[in-house]
Amino acid sequence: MTTIATDWGEMAYLDSGGPGHPLLFLHGTGCDASDWVSVVERLQGKWRCITLDFRGHRLSSVPTQPFTLRSLADDVLHLTDFLEIQELVIVGHSLGGMVAMEVPRHSSCVVGLVLLEGWTSLSSAGSAFDPGRFYGSLSKTEIAQIQRKSEATRSRFQSELWHDFWESVKNFDAYTYLQRASIPIYEVFGSMGRNDLTEQKLRIPPNPNIQWVWVPNAGHYLPYECPTEVAKVVDKVVGTLRVP
Repeated sequence: MTTIATDWGEMAYLDSGGPGHPLLFLHGTGCDASDWVSVVERLQGKWRCITLDFRGHRLSSVPTQPFTLRSLADDVLHLTDFLEIQELVIVGHSLGGMVAMEVPRHSSCVVGLVLLEGWTSLSSAGSAFDPGRFYGSLSKTEIAQIQRKSEATRSRFQSELWHDFWESVKNFDAYTYLQRASIPIYEVFGSMGRNDLTEQKLRIPPNPNIQWVWVPNAGHYLPYECPTEVAKVVDKVVGTLRVP
């Protein structure tokens, strides 16, 4: 990983380089760029794959000033400007999916989105599925690793900064954006815990540019559980753009 200077510290990122269309991967809360290793290894060499650590996560500096979900979107744009990227597809998991939806509100460089359980609003996360599906088919060891990493990340932040940030996440709502979006968007969810009210509670508006994808026998942590399926969806999205 290398770093780029920001007004809050150093942001860590990894860029595979190469001539392929740029793909930017955004991780979930308490996670980091390493979550994408298994997905990226299935795409690298074909596309230019870029991963980053959000503020305060793993190798990126811990902020000492207030920040919001919008701030994370601004960090993404700061990185794409630095790398001189004109067009990219963003692949976001959970919080990363929410940030992914915020970015094209402020820039036309995003030409496609793959949202892996990237919630339209946070209320969907707790009510749309039956209980007990969060970690899907992951082993106890894998679950413990995810939990330890999340706890370690949270402990790095001043409590008031994290509280204010999380308030911005709770207030986030992308319904209007999704309603009007004119770029290809793939809404990808694990099918475990799906019930008759799930699609209604996920609050994804009708839009011909939005495609639903249900991954069988999977929970929330799709990059861990089913990297091959995720990579196939990403390939499909980039294919719709007819890029070199």
